[in-house]
Order: sequence, then structure tokens, then C-alpha cells
Amino acid sequence: MREELERLNEWWFTGKVRKDLALPFKRHAFSRIIESLRERQIAIITGLRRVGKTTLLYQTIEKALETESPDKILYFSFEESSATPKEVLEFYEKRILKKPFEEVDKAFIFFDEIQYARDWPSTLKRFYDLYPNLKFFVSGSSSLLLSREAMEKLAGRFFFFELKPLAFLEFLEMRGIKGDLEISERRAEAYFLDYLRKSGFPEIVDWENEVKIAEYVRNSVVDRVVLRDLPLIFRVRDIVLLDKIIKFILSTPGAIVNTNSLSKSWEVSKITISNYLKFLETSLLIRSLANFRPSFLSSSRKLKKYYPATPSLIFSYSKEFFERNIGFVLETYVMNVVDAKYYFREGKKEIDVILKNGEILPIEVKENVSEEDVKKFAGLINYIKAKRGVIVSLSQSLKKGNVDVFPAFLIEKFLANNLQNIKMDD
Repeated sequence: MREELERLNEWWFTGKVRKDLALPFKRHAFSRIIESLRERQIAIITGLRRVGKTTLLYQTIEKALETESPDKILYFSFEESSATPKEVLEFYEKRILKKPFEEVDKAFIFFDEIQYARDWPSTLKRFYDLYPNLKFFVSGSSSLLLSREAMEKLAGRFFFFELKPLAFLEFLEMRGIKGDLEISERRAEAYFLDYLRKSGFPEIVDWENEVKIAEYVRNSVVDRVVLRDLPLIFRVRDIVLLDKIIKFILSTPGAIVNTNSLSKSWEVSKITISNYLKFLETSLLIRSLANFRPSFLSSSRKLKKYYPATPSLIFSYSKEFFERNIGFVLETYVMNVVDAKYYFREGKKEIDVILKNGEILPIEVKENVSEEDVKKFAGLINYIKAKRGVIVSLSQSLKKGNVDVFPAFLIEKFLANNLQNIKMDD
């Protein structure tokens, strides 16, 4: 284990993190993670594959090295290792620090892809309770990090950070593009369409080759989840079925998934399909929306809609479908950027997104918006007893009555200015 630890912690010898590990661009989440260096609680960081979690850990280590001794900082990745957190911590204590943890003034422990490790919640609970001088950062590409077991064992001992796919404003910053997007909407739309092909993944922001972009997303994200993560974590056996389900969602984003129908069509158990959908959602590769019922202030567990976690997953599946169906692509983008959990459907009445936290905010997504669309949407706003509503378009901007229409590339700004207190209930 010594050789593995020394390879992963070269700052023990050099005093610094290599620049190709702690890249110069900082995600917007970086400042909050740095604040947590001073906090006692465990920092749990989760997010889809390749969105920059490991880079964020290295950047945090780089910051910590400004004031801490290099040997007081431990990094370990469990993705390709059979070691347990307990084994790593005990080896670090005995062979690297060469003193008991209680005699160390402060040590920072960074555990990457911890969902692969056995019994990690129990180990972290034990060491957290025994040694207040240990500060833990853990990351993983799965919502398993917030499983019932983890929540119960670590209750009151952690803060949660979700590192979402790269935002459009972050994309522009990485490209060195500055300026008021509302002043130059023509340029903003061009940048935005480029962003949608690469959305989510910092490593490919400057890539131009569309074939390589699609291959990167498909191989590094989709296939990694389908072929490795889920079989390893959930003992998934039917890889063909798993692949069918993800391709179905990538080719029909926003479709209501009827497991009974798919079960008959594919001649597979309905329960198996339902379980595989849950596994894919746990991997953060897809998200589901439930049907919101305003009359009962509740939602239906049936007839869920499913979307990819970011539009570039659609592009990786089919460039032709992506370019022919920008409306679906925009819908996928909006669902994820607003962290949607509900849609509304009753008979022929349908709204793409319902945000609710005291106030109800309906959101519709349309590539092109007509006066008739605005009029119809205003009626739906009144029907569900909301005060206002939003239509997200590709490039249009207008306000009519209680309906705001604005381009998708401004939605992050809209959220920052208008939705501080409106988000989805869990």
C-alpha cells in the first residue's frame, strides 16, 4: 500500500500538486468547498462522472498546502482499489504520520469515488467521532453517497455538495468569453448551441471535433456507468437491457416511461426494468419527474418522465437527432438546470415543469414561441392557481401579463435573480 499511497500523494515529497491535476479553472463550487476546510463536518461531494470532482479535490488540496504540512494531507481513490477506508487510515497513521491520530494537531483526508469502498459510512462515523482533528472530504459518482445507511450513520456529521454538470456561465468563463449576454444575444445563442453539445464536461470545452466530443461523452460517461459502475455496485447482469433503457431515454427525452408496455415489448420483467431505471438514476446519468397534482398538493409515483442528466448525452447518442430536435434538447437542459422534480399533466393539459416551495412556478419549454402559445400557457397558469409562469425559448424575449418569455441561455441569470426561494420539495 505504501507504493500506491506515495504515487497518489506526491506532495509528500514535492510540497505541491501538479498543475495538470489541480487545473487553473475553478468551478463555482470551489469557494464553498474551501470554506468547508474550516468546518468540522465531513464534506460529501457527489456528481455525474467527468464533471470535475477529482479536480476539485486536488484544487482543495493545493489550497490546504498553503498552510498545512504536506504529510498532513492524504488522498486516496477507491475506484481501482480493493482497500477499505479503515485499512488506508490505519496504514496512514502507522506508516506515514508515525504517531497516533490523537497526537496529530490536524489532518485532512480526501477519499475519492468512495462508493466503491466497503462499509465506508461506518468507518467514517467511527473515525469522525474518535478524532475531531481529522477533516474528511469524500466524493463519488453516485447518489449512493446519500443512501439511507449513510444518512443514518452520518446524521449531523456531514455537509452535502452536489457538483452539477458544467453550467453555461462556467463554460463561457473557461472559453474566456466575457460581456453582457443580453446585449449580444446573437453571439450568446451561438455559444449556447456549442455549449449544449459539450454540456457538463470541463475537459472538452475547447474541443471542435464533433466525433471526438461524442466519443468522449459516450465512452467516458455513458459506457463507464453502464458497463462498469452499475454491474460492480448493483451486480447488474443484463447489460443489454441496461443499454436498451439508456438509449431509449436518450432518443426520447421527456417521454413518460410505461414499464408495463416496455416489459411486453422487450419481454423482460417489469420489476427488472423499474430497478434498472432506479440504478441509472442513482448513477446520476438520468433524472425523473413525477406528475404534480395541485388539487391534492401531491404527486403521482406513476407515469414518470425521464431525461438525460445533460444535453450532451443526447448528442453522444445521435448528432442527427440532436440537431433535428432542439426543442427536446432545450427541455433536457432546463429540466437539469432548474433541478426539476415535477411536471403537470391532466387530460390534455400539460406543463413541462412545476417548481414548488410555497409559491408554484410553472415553466414551459419551446424552441419557438407564438402568441397562441403564450395565451394557452396563461390559461394553464390560472388553472393550477399560480401567480406567474415562464416560457423558456431558444432566442425569444417578451413579457405579456403574468407570462415571461426569455432565451434558455439566460436561465441561469433568471434563477439567480428570481428563484432564491423557489425550489422543488423533495
